[in-house]
Amino acid sequence: MKKTALLLCAGLVVAAVAAGGYAMKRARTPAPDAATAAASATASSGAAAAPKALEIAASDLISVATREMRRTLPLTGQLKPANQAVVRAKVAGEIVEMRVKEGQAVKSGELLARIDPTEYAAKLQEKLGALEGSKAQYEYNEKTRRNNEELLRKNFISKNAYDNTQSSASISQGQVKTAEAQVTQAKKALDDTRIVAPLAGVVSERAMQVGDKAAVDSKLIGIVDLTRMEIEASVPAADIPSVSVGQEVRFTVEGFGDKVFTGSIARINPAAAAGSRSLVVYIEVANPDSLLKGGMFAKGGLTLDSRAAVLAVPIAALREEAGQPVVYRVEAGKLVRSAVKTGVRNEEEGWVEITAGLSAGAQVVKANLGELKVDVPVTVVQK
Repeated sequence: MKKTALLLCAGLVVAAVAAGGYAMKRARTPAPDAATAAASATASSGAAAAPKALEIAASDLISVATREMRRTLPLTGQLKPANQAVVRAKVAGEIVEMRVKEGQAVKSGELLARIDPTEYAAKLQEKLGALEGSKAQYEYNEKTRRNNEELLRKNFISKNAYDNTQSSASISQGQVKTAEAQVTQAKKALDDTRIVAPLAGVVSERAMQVGDKAAVDSKLIGIVDLTRMEIEASVPAADIPSVSVGQEVRFTVEGFGDKVFTGSIARINPAAAAGSRSLVVYIEVANPDSLLKGGMFAKGGLTLDSRAAVLAVPIAALREEAGQPVVYRVEAGKLVRSAVKTGVRNEEEGWVEITAGLSAGAQVVKANLGELKVDVPVTVVQK
């Protein structure tokens, strides 16, 4: 019993000593003051609100520079050769030779095909024979007339007899002229069995093959001259006063990417197209390398006014915030918003003039990167 009491007393003493030591340790550790606590809270809040750096590809930025700006009238239309021809059969017959195929270049006067000439050669010989007979008859009648004329002067024949011989000579002379005309026609028919190119160009169509029967005026071959192209474009009647012959037109063509072609207004139709309030203008385009083909779709603009060396940015870089056009640019590693004023806008080429708010050399975000915020750190990534 005494041993148990002693052990209990020893445990109480140890607990008391431990509690006293913990109290002395808390007394020696000073509590943080208010300033220290506030600084710690501010640091934690700042770390949480620090903006995340925005990565922008270098290809999404553009350095503002001067360029030519044009005020344009949008135009669209299909390209077609300015000069083209449909070669048709002038005589009927069987196609015995076809020398060309689609896509083949030909020269003016080059032989393209032949129609069987046998029948036409025979007709020519027939007409030549008739001509020889007419000439012989005329020579005989003319000789008789001259002889009778001499006899009439000597009063060996009557005036009536002379008139008859003179009439026969005149009739035979007319028959010679008729025979000569028939020979000319026969020669032409024989020549027409040879189909030749009326102009230099490229074969666009071959409508018949060897062995086919061609009738008069049958379509045989199509030829186009690609060195000069033409665009027919409709212009609203209200814009026609701004259009004149010789004005420049710049356009792009499907399949050629951003390559820009140029042409000029060659003609203006004097009457509006039926059922519309538009007039057709004809744009002439030089095509010395024959790159452009008929049927291609062209889209561009007629230059109404042009300005040289003005600051401009892509239209895609322009945003509207609170009714004010703005652009975002990168300056000193941060994103900055700049309110700008705009001038001439060229929708076809995708540029807009900046009259105020930017200076040359500014790095502007030209792509639509979604919602942007100012003062965000920017990292430009080379891709």
